[in-house]
Amino acid sequence: METKSRKMYTLTDDIMPAIIIHPGEVLGEEIKARGFSQKEFAEKAGMQATHLSAIIHGVRNITPSVAKKLEAALEGISAEFWTKFQEDYNRNTNRRRLQLAHMVAGYGESMPVPAGVLAESNPTPYGGYYSAIVRVPEKDKALLDKLAERLGWRVEY
Repeated sequence: METKSRKMYTLTDDIMPAIIIHPGEVLGEEIKARGFSQKEFAEKAGMQATHLSAIIHGVRNITPSVAKKLEAALEGISAEFWTKFQEDYNRNTNRRRLQLAHMVAGYGESMPVPAGVLAESNPTPYGGYYSAIVRVPEKDKALLDKLAERLGWRVEY
């Protein structure tokens, strides 16, 4: 009798990071490590200080044109690094949002919660725990409470 060996593979698209970090956070740390203030760096990169601040705080994304400015101002870090980092962040954020939507929908009693209600699903460290801001319609609070009870989540209104 002939047998075939079975190999297990993990696709990189199946790997979900536990914490999704916005590239602006890394940019902010890099600027500090190089001894620049945000204002000084913004001038060096040819950007508005408010635009740079919004990127560092995750409010704005790193576009290809911004990535080129960063490459020119930060020796040793390519524009491709920043654009890839931003693409990975966007992909993982969307995957997390869908994952949470499916999780919530799976516990619904024949009434799935649309993905659009999960507005901010990026976990952030908070006192040893991770938190997520989940927006649900008032009528679905009971569903969220059930889900939280099953998963051991703490819900604050």
